[in-house]
Amino acid sequence: MSTPPAHSRLPAVSRRDVPPLQTAAYALLAATAAWFLLRELAPVLRPLLIAVILAYVLLPYHSRLRTWVSAPVSIALLAGVSAGVLIGLGFAVSASVMGLNEELPGLQARAVGLAHGAEAWVADRVPRVFAGSRDRKQAEERIAAQVAQVVRPVINAAADALLEACIIGLYLVFLLMEASRFPARVRKAYSPDRADEILHLAGQVNAAIVSYLKAKVKASLLLAVPVGLVLWAFDVKFALLWAVLTFLCNFIPYVGSVVAYSLPVGFAFLQLDLDWRPVAVAALVLGCHLGSASLVEPLILGKAVGLSPLMILGSLAFWGLLWGVSGMFLAVPLTVVAVIVMGHFASSRPVARLVSEG
Repeated sequence: MSTPPAHSRLPAVSRRDVPPLQTAAYALLAATAAWFLLRELAPVLRPLLIAVILAYVLLPYHSRLRTWVSAPVSIALLAGVSAGVLIGLGFAVSASVMGLNEELPGLQARAVGLAHGAEAWVADRVPRVFAGSRDRKQAEERIAAQVAQVVRPVINAAADALLEACIIGLYLVFLLMEASRFPARVRKAYSPDRADEILHLAGQVNAAIVSYLKAKVKASLLLAVPVGLVLWAFDVKFALLWAVLTFLCNFIPYVGSVVAYSLPVGFAFLQLDLDWRPVAVAALVLGCHLGSASLVEPLILGKAVGLSPLMILGSLAFWGLLWGVSGMFLAVPLTVVAVIVMGHFASSRPVARLVSEG
């Protein structure tokens, strides 16, 4: 038998080189498919995941109510009250947003007036060589556009929140109805050993999420209520809207505190006369945020999250890029669940330990 010529022979590929390449290709394909599906299914998944988080908050109260009333009555009470609160709060916030939308032209005019005042103050104290000349009309248009760029996203997000609150309330009713049946269905679907393993993992997830959410809700309320009272005491309009915004933004680490402070304080400077009152509002709201960050949250939260700061920032960037503000709200709970699940398997346990704190 003749030997093939040297130029027709292909280089041999080691079998050890194939599995890593296949694994990388499969991982890239799975990540791409997951990203596409998460983006396309966002209108369905976002309210469902928020409803799941609310269900975690309500399930301990469901267990307590079952000692007094039957399970269906307990679920009906919790689901009805929760859905009513969500929808009522959505209507209240939407009404505030409508008022904010009507105030937008006045806010733009006020911002232009403040800018002209600051420009006049600088012109009186800075030599003309440093003051420079600018087109006044162009500057006014730019300032008005900047105010609109800040206020419009708040208006649009709150307008969408009413519809999403109704969907979340509907999901929440069915989740509470199905929660008590989950263990029995798992035991029916799997072998006893496998069912015990799944329920043990679900129990770890439940404990971690409930611990984090209970602590975070308390800390957010202890921040939002004083902020709302300060704004109300100084007659800042839409104090309820800013209090709700502060409560929700407190669930977004790092970035949320900046937004929750900047928007109401900036609005106070635009609405109130430029005297001691907006300065007092800024100082008191800053005191509320500093007290929450340095005293309340460390005391209540402790190590409830168990994630490294770098991992939290990475999850904020990922979920924020994927789902916007709702993704940033869900970033920490979803990452906590992912770390617990990864820690359950030997192949991914080192990664879970790597991103955990302590």
